[in-house]
Amino acid sequence: MSTPPPTIRHPLRILVLTTSPSTPLPSRLEGSDLPLTTPYYSTTVPIWRDTISPTPAALQSWQDEWRVPEAAEVMQSLGAWIAVVRKPAVRPRKDGAEDGGESLDDIRDTLTAIHKVISHHQDTSLERATAVVDNEPLLLVIGMPQPLRPLLEMSCDEWEDLGLDCGGWQWIDSEAKGKNEFGEKLGLERLQEALEANEWDGGDFDADEVDLESELGLRRDETTVDDIAVERDDVVGIREAILGQDTLDDEDDEGDAQVEELESMMLKMQAIKEKGAGMPEADRKRLAAKTVRDIMKTI
Repeated sequence: MSTPPPTIRHPLRILVLTTSPSTPLPSRLEGSDLPLTTPYYSTTVPIWRDTISPTPAALQSWQDEWRVPEAAEVMQSLGAWIAVVRKPAVRPRKDGAEDGGESLDDIRDTLTAIHKVISHHQDTSLERATAVVDNEPLLLVIGMPQPLRPLLEMSCDEWEDLGLDCGGWQWIDSEAKGKNEFGEKLGLERLQEALEANEWDGGDFDADEVDLESELGLRRDETTVDDIAVERDDVVGIREAILGQDTLDDEDDEGDAQVEELESMMLKMQAIKEKGAGMPEADRKRLAAKTVRDIMKTI
């Protein structure tokens, strides 16, 4: 009988950054925790999220916020920074990343700004002869599908060069499959491989004691399947908040269709809740987060 791998009880955390709230995430990063098990260790890594707008003013503001001395402990708690972006189109929309239309320059500027913050805290620790921030976090940039056409044509080598130029980011194309000419996995299999190979042990440093949400406004998706038992009146209230009561009043002739739509939502939520009843907590949270997003798209 084989011995189970040791458990990492105080793992470092993952920070997922997107350039827009509408940027889709790989399914592995949708929940609030990421279970990892290899022959060498077992752990559950907490996932935190932040949105960073790629405009020059917003990037500078974000850097100023993260460069304060109080952020050093937060930096030490992070074992991986994962930037999730849509692959750029040839002609991004004028409103930019607000609707997934970020340009190649937007992506380059965002990755550079993040790396500057990481380097600032590492350099500050060296200057002060302290080890406040002495970890080398994993840096991944994930390219998600882009609905705009035509796409900007860039080879994998060009993306990898851009990542290196911006501070050592590893490029992962979420749509790639199989292996490259060196036998290395591509796409989301590469994401899983990189995460499993990373160093997550925080040692005596307990990342759970760091309040990232109050320190830097980060968020963690704590939704569970049990949280989505929404009543019909709740869904109506959501529609009113988004569309406005006047809009709903103008749709009285479609009342029957709305009733059927709401009832369909409620049945779907109940089915999801029952499906998640026997799942591990981390999987239930990922399922709940996906369900909430799907429902919001329909209202």
